[in-house]
Amino acid sequence: MRRNILATVAIFAFALSVVAQTPMSRSDVLRYAFNNSESLAQLKAERERTELMRKEHQSNAFPQIGADFTYVLLPNLNESVNMPSISGMMNDEATPNERILAGSLDGMAAMSQISPTNALSWELKATQILFAQGKVRTALRIADVALEIVDVRIEGAKFELAQNVINAYNGALMAQQNRRIQQEALGIAEESHRISLARFSAGRGSALDTLNTKLSHEQAILRLREAEMGKRLALKNLANAASIENDDIVLLDTLTVPQFNMTEEQAWAIMQKNNSNLRLISTLKRMQEEQTNMARTDYRPTVVAFAGIGQSKPWGNGIDFGGDDRVKGIWDTKIGLNAHVPIWDGGRRRSKMHQAHLQEFEAEKSEAQATRGLRLALAAAFEEYEVAKQELVQVEQMIVLAQQGFRISQLAFEIGQLTQLELNNSEQQHRMTQLALNNAVLKINSAVVSIARLIGEQTLISVNN
Repeated sequence: MRRNILATVAIFAFALSVVAQTPMSRSDVLRYAFNNSESLAQLKAERERTELMRKEHQSNAFPQIGADFTYVLLPNLNESVNMPSISGMMNDEATPNERILAGSLDGMAAMSQISPTNALSWELKATQILFAQGKVRTALRIADVALEIVDVRIEGAKFELAQNVINAYNGALMAQQNRRIQQEALGIAEESHRISLARFSAGRGSALDTLNTKLSHEQAILRLREAEMGKRLALKNLANAASIENDDIVLLDTLTVPQFNMTEEQAWAIMQKNNSNLRLISTLKRMQEEQTNMARTDYRPTVVAFAGIGQSKPWGNGIDFGGDDRVKGIWDTKIGLNAHVPIWDGGRRRSKMHQAHLQEFEAEKSEAQATRGLRLALAAAFEEYEVAKQELVQVEQMIVLAQQGFRISQLAFEIGQLTQLELNNSEQQHRMTQLALNNAVLKINSAVVSIARLIGEQTLISVNN
């Protein structure tokens, strides 16, 4: 009964682990990474802020309407006040301190008797820029270029994220395939040990062969544990790269050799047009040119049309604010043009223009430096690809020889021409060539991904729906 309960619990735990696993293809992982990347979310928020900035600049081309309300207190300090003086009522026996105090009281009393004049005015005013030498138009172009910059940065962030995720995904695939190889090797080691025990019991084998197969079996168990650990770490690395919380992922793809037949010169021609870093620097240069155009507008006059209507109403000195007909509000209406001609500002505009030209110079040098660096990176990626391709060819040849040698070793062992130790060594060589093949395929995939990112290959960041 107890065994049945334990078996039921084990089956239930295994079923839960299977349900908890998430099967994901490379497109699924990329889609999840794009949707949950914090850096992409920040760039998208920056793009929205840039769009709002453009609307802000666009609003400067429309009329600006505002209302002003002003209250003014106008006390008449020249008004004479007839009232008894405390200082005048003092006799000659008063002390100096008493006379100072009396003078202060006389001043305070005089101020309290003054009836000031008050005024309340309001004005409704509208302004419209008629001629600003392209300030608004240039500001809109700057905002448009800023949007392009954010879009290029988003694309560049996607390429960087896709490269990291795809390399992590391929690494997890290799770890998964390595685990499968080690698991098959463990099965072979178990079978070899079983045969060795049977041969020893029948008097056809030696104790040394039995010890060797036992040692090989224990080593196979250890290698399988290491492969399982490598797979777990690879899945954790993939989950971290793609911002996936649960790293219990089932990979649906297999690690294969990619199809790639592009030359370095062809890639260089494509990279100069599509590389996100070069496009970003080029767009930044355009932004700096527009900033220089904006600085030039400071030398030119501006013309603004305005219109306003308002009223000013005084009261005080016996005048009632609400009902005295003798004092009526003073209306003020105006329509006109205002022209501002810059003449001298202490050299501010000249310094600003000089800074703009220096920034254009820096942008050109940055573009040249970035181009040289990317050219070198492309050459290194192709060198890595060529080395990986040659290694793959050699490993494929080695694995054919290893397979033939292992089959021959098995036949020789069965007829007694080969020892168990020699058979184990042949099997180990066969297994090592399989692992080397997976490593070579991973290297060539990594090189192709690097080249695809450098040339701006859109298939690298495309996600199938």
